[in-house]
Amino acid sequence: MKSKTVLFFWGVIIIASGCVDKFKPKKEIRTECPEGVEAQKKLLFIGWDGVRSDALIAANTPNLDSLFGQAIYSFNVDRGPYTVSTPGWSSILHGVWPSKHGLTENSFRKNKYDKYPDIFTLMRRTKSNLGLATLSNWDSFLQITEEETYAQRFETDPEMVQEALNLLTNCAPDVMLMHFDYPDASGHEFNFSPNSLEYRYSIEISDYYLGLIMSKIKQREQDFNEQWMVVLTTDHGGDGTGHGGQDDLLQTRFVWQVVRAPLFSSSNQTHGKVVDLLPTMMKWMGCEIGGLDLDGTSLY
Repeated sequence: MKSKTVLFFWGVIIIASGCVDKFKPKKEIRTECPEGVEAQKKLLFIGWDGVRSDALIAANTPNLDSLFGQAIYSFNVDRGPYTVSTPGWSSILHGVWPSKHGLTENSFRKNKYDKYPDIFTLMRRTKSNLGLATLSNWDSFLQITEEETYAQRFETDPEMVQEALNLLTNCAPDVMLMHFDYPDASGHEFNFSPNSLEYRYSIEISDYYLGLIMSKIKQREQDFNEQWMVVLTTDHGGDGTGHGGQDDLLQTRFVWQVVRAPLFSSSNQTHGKVVDLLPTMMKWMGCEIGGLDLDGTSLY
């Protein structure tokens, strides 16, 4: 009897440990249409997971390239230490390095999000009624932010893109985050290298989806006099079929970012930091950042 009790106890511990970072649909899935309230300024953030800078340059990306004429961009951006996704996206969407947000691996157990909130939580402090949306095909991306009106996980990129187009047509959210996981999955299977045809193809497919979304954005800008900031970046590069523990590798740690806005002129920067994106996006949306203990500064 005692041995059965011990086995049951350890079974509970194992199950509980395995559920620490599991997806919580009731908490993280929201389907309310994120009705926008801002008449002019809007923001779209698109993350392409695991895209190396040199592979991006080697790939055929006409839709991304078309943004450069109205963009601040760089292919030499420090994404910070701990080269896996959860610390990377947390640095970007919380505006601080891992030394502050607390995450050094693909786990949320040591997060300090309460002290260093995400972009949506910060935006609501200034504009409480913003229409906020997150779409992703990676469960954990939805755990990095809170306060969304709409949050949904998708099985495939085409489903996600179609829903993004629906939201832009029917709700016009003020801020929309999107996360594409296909490049990272391709890199893990075929190699994070500009010489990998499959990896480059995954980037080119993501660029095709960008084109569909940008067509809708430009239509809205023309028809409704809106101004959309469109931000694209990645969380890490890679070497071989991995990227963890590669803080000292240029091809993994130093990535790229593009910040497009209608009134911008082309600005190709020689360096950058991913933590600069949050204050840049906050400024665009007219949200206060004074007094925040951020690690970056606005790019404009």
